[in-house]
Amino acid sequence: MRTSAPVPLRVQHVSVVKVMSRTPAILGVLLTAVSLTACSASKSATPLSPTVAGPIPGIEISTPKMLEPSSGTKISVEKQPVTLLVENAGSNGPRPLNYSFDIATDTGFANLVFSREGIPQGDGGRTSLRMTDTLATGHTYYWRVRAQDGANTGAYATPAAFTIFTPIVIDVPGLSAPAPNATVLTLRPTFTIANSARSGPVGGINYLIELADSDSFANKVATWSVAETSNATTTPSPADLSYGKIYYWHVRAYDPTTVGPWSNTQAFQMLAEPAPVYTPSPSPSGPAPNDAINLGTAAIHNSPADVASWPVTTTITRLNLMPSGAHVEFGKQASWPEVIPPGWSGGLQYTVWIVLNINGQWHASGCIEYWRGLYESGGPVTGYSRDWYYDPIRWGAMAGHQPAPGEQVGFLVTSGDARNNGPSSIRERSNVVVVPFPSASGQSFVF
Repeated sequence: MRTSAPVPLRVQHVSVVKVMSRTPAILGVLLTAVSLTACSASKSATPLSPTVAGPIPGIEISTPKMLEPSSGTKISVEKQPVTLLVENAGSNGPRPLNYSFDIATDTGFANLVFSREGIPQGDGGRTSLRMTDTLATGHTYYWRVRAQDGANTGAYATPAAFTIFTPIVIDVPGLSAPAPNATVLTLRPTFTIANSARSGPVGGINYLIELADSDSFANKVATWSVAETSNATTTPSPADLSYGKIYYWHVRAYDPTTVGPWSNTQAFQMLAEPAPVYTPSPSPSGPAPNDAINLGTAAIHNSPADVASWPVTTTITRLNLMPSGAHVEFGKQASWPEVIPPGWSGGLQYTVWIVLNINGQWHASGCIEYWRGLYESGGPVTGYSRDWYYDPIRWGAMAGHQPAPGEQVGFLVTSGDARNNGPSSIRERSNVVVVPFPSASGQSFVF
């Protein structure tokens, strides 16, 4: 019975148990080795895999070339948002590049106003990025860019500066005076400009005026500038113009940095050359009957020079100098015939003259025209220098002379139109009366 005992079988069993008890440790070592070998193989065989981590030695990424905006560029505020454009960087690595953009208000990029990373490389050798927001106007900004591949990073390009600005817009000025095709009554007319509208950070506005003898402005008579004043800008001609000529003018506005467009062109005509001032020698026979002064000693302006010799066929009976205008009554008030001055559609019957003693010399001119039935004309007594004799070309020393209250002033009437030596079908006049000039409230004189 002992010879048949299964001893070898027991030994075999123990051996198997020992082997199985060591199997987990051996398997762990083998699995670890396999795992390490597999990871190493993934890095080298598939370098584009997301499992790659850290820089790869030997990879070089060049600096992108910054194209737009170039350094010194000025970008109008309405042209935003800004688009950044670069020429792509180069790399000797297998991985695709992406780009990082920064914009700051300082060269050290401590104050970033915009930053984006991971911008994929564009096609055609260029990459662009359009900002989503606008930048504040009136500032200079600095931008930079660099390329990277997820593990390796290139150097930043040299920063470039650009400026966001609000553009200055200066509109067309208006031409107020002389009015289109007006006749100017002084050799040095005053030009009135309706100021230009403008927007943006405009500096001090000036106006450039050009005056020429044709609408081509080939022959400029005068060119000058004037600083803008509130609401409207006025400036006199810098030189005397010529009688009877037609002139053309236009204007443009400008500030220290921006020039506006030319206005439209307007024409005006100068007055015809007046007759020379007639100063007759004193009449040896003295004044005409009923004349308060010797009209023959007066300098005659812009009216018939021989008026002193006209027959005195009527007498002034009333003279009202009122705030609303001058009213005169005389014997032939309703009988002198009407005349029609050139360019008029209606007729005139008579003209009121004023006679002023200026520095010891009498001066006379017919200015205020009356047609049949007109009761008063000429404006208030306080405005005679403005409404009666306002042009020194035609009225010389009389222009701008406002009689003072109590000053001795003469008046007469003549038939027809005595202004500018106008027409008269008969040459008759009234006597000359002299009265103390009234105050602003006016006064009535009866003769």
